Amino acid sequence: MNRLTQISFTAAPAALLGGWLLMRPTGADIAGGPWWTAAYAACLAGFLMFGVMTLGLRGMAGPVRGGRRVAVEAATGVALLGLAAAVVRLGIDLYAGFGGDQGAGFEAIVYGTAAQVFFGALVALAVILAALRRVTVVSAAVTTLGMVVLAVGMYQTGEEAALAAVGIALMWLGTLLLGRGTSGQAPRLGQGVGSPEVRAGR
Repeated sequence: MNRLTQISFTAAPAALLGGWLLMRPTGADIAGGPWWTAAYAACLAGFLMFGVMTLGLRGMAGPVRGGRRVAVEAATGVALLGLAAAVVRLGIDLYAGFGGDQGAGFEAIVYGTAAQVFFGALVALAVILAALRRVTVVSAAVTTLGMVVLAVGMYQTGEEAALAAVGIALMWLGTLLLGRGTSGQAPRLGQGVGSPEVRAGR
């Protein structure tokens, strides 16, 4: 696993959380302002790093075959499609914001359909990797818990909306653990840490 991929497991959720926190001073209403721009830029960086992380998780799965390969490829493909849609929407909104238009709105990006598709696919990929014993069950469980808390926070208002930040923080911990594979250290090969099962294509 290269250095950029290792960093992505930490940087992706950290940037997303940073964007969420940066938007709080403006209430997500002032398009084109410095806080607004910084928040959108942070989230854009976060989603791009999530793309690197997703490819890293696919590499950790190794050369699996049969139904396992279908499951891994499907989860990876759906995750990347969701990310691509979110990145395009963020890019469009950033461009519109510089012109003074509000665009889709910050929460529509972070909590929107494209992001939800990605988060759901990421959970599926984490669970699949845990079943393949490429990552620990704990790492997949913490990542899933983070997604659930984030989803609950999406429908809250006022102070309860802070649940979304708690969810992202839990997801951050989960992805950090995912990046360590099953050995407690970042996989060096990026393909199931070179286990006999992976070399046999199982």
